[in-house]
Amino acid sequence: MFDYIATTNELQILLADLSAASWVALDTEFIREKTYYPQLCLIQLATEKRLVCIDPLTINDLSPLWAWLQQPNLLKILHAGSQDLEIFYHLSGQVPTPVFDTQIAAAVLGLGDQLGYGRLVESLLGINLDKSQSRTDWAARPLRHEQLDYAIDDVRYLKQIYPILQQQLKALQRDQWVYKSFAKLTDPSTYTVDTRESWKRVKNNQLLKPQQLSVLRELAAWRESEALHKNLPKRWLLSDDILVDMARMRIQKLEDFKTIRGLKDETIQQAGAQWLKLIQTGLKLPASEWPQPTRRRTLDAELALLTDLLMVVVGQQALHYNISPQMLATRPQIEKMLIEQRTALSEDWRGSILNEVFEAILAGKKTLAVNQQKVLLQG
Repeated sequence: MFDYIATTNELQILLADLSAASWVALDTEFIREKTYYPQLCLIQLATEKRLVCIDPLTINDLSPLWAWLQQPNLLKILHAGSQDLEIFYHLSGQVPTPVFDTQIAAAVLGLGDQLGYGRLVESLLGINLDKSQSRTDWAARPLRHEQLDYAIDDVRYLKQIYPILQQQLKALQRDQWVYKSFAKLTDPSTYTVDTRESWKRVKNNQLLKPQQLSVLRELAAWRESEALHKNLPKRWLLSDDILVDMARMRIQKLEDFKTIRGLKDETIQQAGAQWLKLIQTGLKLPASEWPQPTRRRTLDAELALLTDLLMVVVGQQALHYNISPQMLATRPQIEKMLIEQRTALSEDWRGSILNEVFEAILAGKKTLAVNQQKVLLQG
């Protein structure tokens, strides 16, 4: 059984009842098809004694809930929680902390990289979750009991999974590995939008020359700002293909926009003058301020050999910790690290396993040896 909280008074009573809780399992249901920000439609939570669905569409003031979630002595347990935390940050201006993400914990334990919640529940509890309500329109009201029961399963078993993962992490002495990843999840900068960097996420930007990228940066920043302001999906304003075409072409007057496929006359009349200014801004910037293409650099023969060596190290460490090599590091990740002249792979749990070893290998302080058909690290 679970409770359905739909009024401010019910929420206040609930939070008073949960005031002594030391942990809470959390999940949300949301839709994002027609908005820039996710529209929060349902909040599910579970404590030691309570299972609850909170309806944010019928409660006018959720600030008491945000304040409760901010308590530093209340551990928030989530699975693949970045989207949930993004929603909380957008609505409250703060990221709940501390957190425990069961997907990250499962990866550290070698159960699978980016393992889905259903597979994790099946693996640890032997329960197959009902998937019949996965296409629910969570913004529709009223929600049927079977829909709410489907939603509450996301925390019903999450609170059972947490102690199992926590115990296994401690038994393998890997509980320290997850903290950097958890800290990144609760860093507000993770969810802060930098409009000036949005050009990097435009599809096919690597096809443009540096000055064209300068134009793209201005146009992409405008699109991002407009989407934020109007709370609309970016693609509804301008598609990536249109942005790239605008940046590639030498557009000098409004009529030039009409040659771009998919760009409507009405849109040109509304924003064309602004686009022209942005294009001129991008073109007039000095070459020293142009963005550089994000094309993949190639390795020379020596770095290619070094990549081979480090991939052996990855395999050796993966075998040692009983974790899939693909979960630790891929060849492109190591190539990127070497090209950028770094010795550390990452700042998350993977770095806890590989960074010191990589640094020692690259500094010549450790070597690989073979003994009885086993690869060993020496030094």
